[in-house]
Amino acid sequence: MPAEHRPMRLAAPILAALLATASPSAADPANVAPTRSGTDGAAGRIVLAQQTYQAAMQQGDTILLLAAIRLARSVTVRQPTGWAKTTEGKPAADQVVGRAAAPDPASPQVLAIAQALAGEDYALQDIVYDLDAQRPHGRLPTAIKAMSDLAGGQADTWRIALFGDVAAELGLIGDGDTTLDLTVTDDSGNIVCALPPGTTPALCRFTPARNGFFSVRIRNHGEVLNSYQLVGS
Repeated sequence: MPAEHRPMRLAAPILAALLATASPSAADPANVAPTRSGTDGAAGRIVLAQQTYQAAMQQGDTILLLAAIRLARSVTVRQPTGWAKTTEGKPAADQVVGRAAAPDPASPQVLAIAQALAGEDYALQDIVYDLDAQRPHGRLPTAIKAMSDLAGGQADTWRIALFGDVAAELGLIGDGDTTLDLTVTDDSGNIVCALPPGTTPALCRFTPARNGFFSVRIRNHGEVLNSYQLVGS
């Protein structure tokens, strides 16, 4: 069965309950299997859609924007269950509020932008207005998306349970106001994946060697509030 059609990889409360009794030793090896090749999963598609959307807006490219819309619409997005978040640090008293979260390329607002970019190009207008009739049918791959606001200098840590020997993806999409980084560690504190500080959407892909809990730490390196999205599959 193709990876994009498998059941959601992120563990449900049942798995979390089973893992809660485990107490990994500091001597445990990093909970990560050798890298495997493969296509993007659901979270990878969401991140790619956002990257394509940003490129389209910078270049005013209708074709790129249509590609971003199609990519975003090829995934079903759900809210997380069983993800626990803690926040370090206190926001400054004069904390500056920046932009809202990055726009969803699958939203009607982005479709309206595509219609405006098409202008008087009738061929492009036909493609844009046909998008709703071209929505994908059948069962779509599922991604989990959590949204949060992170003040300058603060860091969020999400605790997530993952299945062993099943590829996992974690994507970070900030609002662009400040640089964010992401670090994933296993229960022994080993770093299994890390994204350097940046403002563009990025993806962390790895395969746990065994069932376990992972901590996903996101830090805001700027001074402005950042409304970010953490996407998993």
